[in-house]
This record gives sequence, C-alpha cells and structure tokens, in this order.
Amino acid sequence: MAIDGRVYIVISSADPPQRKRYTILHELGHYLLGHLGDTPLSRSYSSIRPPNEIAADKFAADLLMPACVLWALDIHSPIEIMRLCDVSMQAASIRAERMRVLYQRNKFPTLPLERQVYAQFGDFIQKYKRV
Repeated sequence: MAIDGRVYIVISSADPPQRKRYTILHELGHYLLGHLGDTPLSRSYSSIRPPNEIAADKFAADLLMPACVLWALDIHSPIEIMRLCDVSMQAASIRAERMRVLYQRNKFPTLPLERQVYAQFGDFIQKYKRV
C-alpha cells in the first residue's frame, strides 16, 4: 500500500510466522515487479487471479522454496517442503504440485540465475544431504 508517496507492507500480527514471511515477500514482489498502482480484481467478483497476483506469488515461492534446491535435495512432498522451507502447508502443497511438473521436465538447473542460486546454496545442500 502507498500512502503519501511511501510504500508500506501491512501484515497481521495474528498470522503465524510462515504466513507473515510469505505475505511480506508477496508484497515485496509487487513492489519490485512494478505493480504499485495496479488494482487487482476482487476475488469475490472473479475466480480468475490477475496476472500481477500470480507473479507476486511466484516471486515469494521462488525465494522461500527455490526449485533448484528442492531438486538438489530430492524433495517432493508438501510435508518435506513445509519442514525444509518453514512455509505453510498451503504454500508447500502448491509448490509440490509445481515441482511435480518441473521434475517431469527434468531440466535443473538450466537458467543462469537458477545455476547461481544453486551454487549459492551449495554448502546448505551438502550439509542437508549428510543429515
């Protein structure tokens, strides 16, 4: 939300930490993707999610649950994703479904940014595999 030229991210103190993290990254995604000023359709008026909402969700999911890291650790189930990434079951379930498609394609890591993320998580991946 923007007030007097300043941008704010508002979260509920009642939400669990996993929801707060996702919400903050989702809203940061809107900011960094240039969505400020966009007025999404209300969910009560349409079952179709606006592209800017889908993009902000993808931004948050990619940061919290990097596909190349899940692939490197051979993580498949929502429960595994939830525990590893400290996200909600809802977010983990959506990511698990996306990972199913990505595993079928079997093209990890192919993009330069994905290879960079994979390399930056190298120590974490090695330590996790030993546990």
